Amino acid sequence: MKGLIIYKGKYGATRQYAEWLGSTLQLPVVMADHLEGVELSQYDYLVIGSSVYVGKLQLRDWLKRNISQFKGKKLFLFIVCGTSPDQKETLDYISRHNIPSVIIGQSNVFFLRGRVNRKELTWMDRMALNIAAKFAKNPAEKIRMKEGYDEVIRENLDPLMNAILSFISGRNQHDTEARPGNVKSMTQV
Repeated sequence: MKGLIIYKGKYGATRQYAEWLGSTLQLPVVMADHLEGVELSQYDYLVIGSSVYVGKLQLRDWLKRNISQFKGKKLFLFIVCGTSPDQKETLDYISRHNIPSVIIGQSNVFFLRGRVNRKELTWMDRMALNIAAKFAKNPAEKIRMKEGYDEVIRENLDPLMNAILSFISGRNQHDTEARPGNVKSMTQV
């Protein structure tokens, strides 16, 4: 069972999650911009991570361009954003408007909490965040936007990790070419 982790982010949270996954699953981790020449057909499953910027996945266009390469593959998508898990409508909107409907059926989608370090933001991003904070209805959300936050923790990966491990173990039972011991659990890292 061969997998690959592909990611694209803006300020490092998505990369951190991808590296943790790669270390735990012993899978290669590649930034989407560096995939030239990599043949995705050699992989049984793909773990794809993208941050959200102004409602748009960093990998939205890449997903559309590569639809044909996803045929017959299991996809695990993780989306890193500041949207709270209880804001289901917003998360559904992000999914519907960024993930091509053709690949939804073969995908598991996970939303992971991100970070905002205001000192690392570009001037333009700080301005956009300040404007968004003015329109935030939730007072706690307004404070998070103005002060920043860091909710990137390894435990956020647990549901995604469990889904991947379940897929691999299910396939290993039916795949005579699978290599046992290819995956470590989170506790072994």
